[in-house]
Amino acid sequence: CHPAPSLPPALVPETISASGYNSLMACPYQFFARHALRLNELDEVAQALEKRDYGEYVHEILHRFHGRYPLVIEAAPEVMEQALNEISHEVFSKAIEADFVSHAWLLRWQAAVPSYLAWQRQREQEGWRWQAGELACARPMALAGGKQLVLRGRVDRVDRRGEEQAVLDYKTQNFDNLKKKLKPAGEDVQLACYALLLETMPQQAVFIAVDDEVVRQVEPAEPLEELAEACR
Repeated sequence: CHPAPSLPPALVPETISASGYNSLMACPYQFFARHALRLNELDEVAQALEKRDYGEYVHEILHRFHGRYPLVIEAAPEVMEQALNEISHEVFSKAIEADFVSHAWLLRWQAAVPSYLAWQRQREQEGWRWQAGELACARPMALAGGKQLVLRGRVDRVDRRGEEQAVLDYKTQNFDNLKKKLKPAGEDVQLACYALLLETMPQQAVFIAVDDEVVRQVEPAEPLEELAEACR
């Protein structure tokens, strides 16, 4: 006999984030405990910078960089590299002041900076242009019985190429791990959820592996519209 937890109507969430929906698909029991019963981990005072913080810092760096320099292809590579490194120091400065060991995380990111800029230039050569970053979105989803659930999320980046749109999600994970995440069709639904959050269906949704010496993008093998429709 398998346990079958039930959720009182009062505890059914009215909204769900794209990452929360991904958690639900990956492990319903974990979602039940964390998001329905709200049995989250105890807060701890963290002194050292952790991998999760590192990822947030990289997201902030790239958001600031592209906000200031939406087009890098017209500038000399060394100028863009200096600008990105300066922004990186700005973002990491408080963490380094609190704990100098955090400087190692900055160096780790800076090792990927030249490759990231090379990837960005290649993307611009293909016609894509940065349009927006850290875009907060929400979309009501119809449920059985006439109920609604609001899907929400913050999209790392949206690019445009003519009438085409693309959703990009930065990941401080390596390329091979991201490929494995997307290999079982429809199991990882984060990109599909981000696609649903935009007003019009994008033509592309990709993870950007920014934690390798060679920055690369990973996208699902299946048509994006099919994956998004399966999430409705």
